[in-house]
Amino acid sequence: MKAYIVTTFFGTIAGDEKNKIILLRSFPKDPEKMAEKLKLSEMEVTQEEKNLMQELWKKGYKEFVFAVRKSGAKHSEPGNAFENYVRENLRNIAIERKLVKDQIEFNQLLTKVNIELTKVKIKKSISRDILIINANSAIEEIDKSINIFIERLREWYAVYFPEMDRIISDHEKFARLVTNFGERKNIDVPELNQFKEKSSGIDLLEEDIKTIQLYSSKILELYRLRENLEKYEEKLLKELAPNLRDLAGNALAAKLISKAGGLDKLARMATSTVQLIGAEKALFRFLHGKGKSPKYGILYSHPLVQNSPMEHKGKIARTLASKLSIAAKIDFYSKEYRGEKMKNELNARVKEILSQKDERRGNNQRKF
Repeated sequence: MKAYIVTTFFGTIAGDEKNKIILLRSFPKDPEKMAEKLKLSEMEVTQEEKNLMQELWKKGYKEFVFAVRKSGAKHSEPGNAFENYVRENLRNIAIERKLVKDQIEFNQLLTKVNIELTKVKIKKSISRDILIINANSAIEEIDKSINIFIERLREWYAVYFPEMDRIISDHEKFARLVTNFGERKNIDVPELNQFKEKSSGIDLLEEDIKTIQLYSSKILELYRLRENLEKYEEKLLKELAPNLRDLAGNALAAKLISKAGGLDKLARMATSTVQLIGAEKALFRFLHGKGKSPKYGILYSHPLVQNSPMEHKGKIARTLASKLSIAAKIDFYSKEYRGEKMKNELNARVKEILSQKDERRGNNQRKF
């Protein structure tokens, strides 16, 4: 005999071909546990369903058909008669079997279970690459803040020591010198020694200098925070996108994932789309008949594109985009590490592109 098994939010039900309920095993009346068991039943044969099958076997039922597809079990096609019967009469079954008192309790329980199921779906829909996106955004925001603060620090300290503002171009070094030494006479840097006694800046009180030092020390804290975030971002990339990281580098890989909206979306993008990430405004202008078609977006920051001759930047960017697209797919779908091999292939292809240029140049010279 054949038995049909349907799992609902309040329990597992077995019935025959005449829509007669043979057995029903209810779940504990806890919305969280009910949602957990219902979700699990969508993927595999649960322990409750196995126990039900054993009882059905004793009753002479040898063939079991499930309402949903499960590994190693037979399932019915959509629209199965018993499954439809259970779905249409679920409310009445629960009340008749005294699983709930009335329709009000049924509705309340169903609502709570649906809330728990939604929570599970939300958790599963959010992957760890969201951490890369947030870390990358945090780094970009810190960069903007540092640029604003360092500009103010330079203008502020230049009132006191303008020569240092002109000579020390490195922002972090500038902030460190102000924080560590404060007064210009204490600064022991070879390129500044000749100016500190004869500076054209005004004299400041000790209180003024300490206030500037406090301000510059906070900028150094931002630099340290940025460094820690970069290390954290690198760790995440090694875990989630090692192939993409090896090909693009930490900063570019994080930006690609962030601008795409996630590793999954980046993996589904066409090569041409990857190539133009970050050039959306230029592409929009081109499509409206204004300006030239862009050849690359943020891929321009990659050393292979940046250091190549102008006439080959577009072709190398296209080659790079192709490899990055494959790397993202491998990272998201197969998780196999092939970064070193792909990096060697990319470098070989770039050399080939550049050698073609040299060959054409040699042929043109021979013509003359």
